[in-house]
Amino acid sequence: MQNSKKTFSHRKKYIVLSTENSLSIPKGRLIEWLLSLLILFSVTSCSSTIKNRIYFNDLQKDTTLRNIVTENYDLKIQKNDLLGITVASLSPDVAYYNAPQNSEAGTNGFLVDEKGDINFVKLGTLHVEGLTRKQLKDTLETQLIPWLKDAVVSVGFLNRHVTMLGAVKSQIISLPGNMTILDAIASSGDIGAGGKIDNVLVIRDTAGTKEFKRLSLKDHSIFYSPYYYLQPNDIVYVEPVKIKTQLTIPQVISYITTGISLIILLSRL
Repeated sequence: MQNSKKTFSHRKKYIVLSTENSLSIPKGRLIEWLLSLLILFSVTSCSSTIKNRIYFNDLQKDTTLRNIVTENYDLKIQKNDLLGITVASLSPDVAYYNAPQNSEAGTNGFLVDEKGDINFVKLGTLHVEGLTRKQLKDTLETQLIPWLKDAVVSVGFLNRHVTMLGAVKSQIISLPGNMTILDAIASSGDIGAGGKIDNVLVIRDTAGTKEFKRLSLKDHSIFYSPYYYLQPNDIVYVEPVKIKTQLTIPQVISYITTGISLIILLSRL
């Protein structure tokens, strides 16, 4: 049986593949097909990436969520917390109440001791363990009335933090007050294409135990979770997407360019 021979012949505007049945394809049309495949590949890849990156995808229309975790969920003061307390007032000696504290320890703040107490100017020993920042603020403003006019107090945490790991910018973020998991992710540069928004792990220390909770940002259930507001020393780990061996768009462009060059070269033979 005689093997059929394939030969390429050149015409001015056509690429002809000659076998037993000849097939002629315009060069321009062939290039258009190749470019169309490239565009289709690019659009498909981008669409797939965007679809996997949509937050709260189940909320298709404007809506109102009720009975969610609110900002009233405030952090409680604990032993060994370092509190930043500043006082503003119309009284001329207000600076006296903002003098550096705990200077012997190299810190500027009010350290809550093992009894849950702090020592405040003029007021002496105050038991603050278990109070929220707002409760301590109200207490100080009330008790400072005899010494300061229209005192306004602000309270923050100076030594609390959360740790961000995985497919975000790895960093330790200060936790001066309430912070949501969305705040922390945004502060870490958001979850890029290399991270899974449906698999965010929060590791939390609770009464000598470690809790591991996986959260999804693809739906609105996060707003009902007790892990929506972060606690001191929480670790947030965003699972990376598994790396797959696949062609990238620049690689596809390179291959198609090489293919077009080869076709043009053959057409000139």
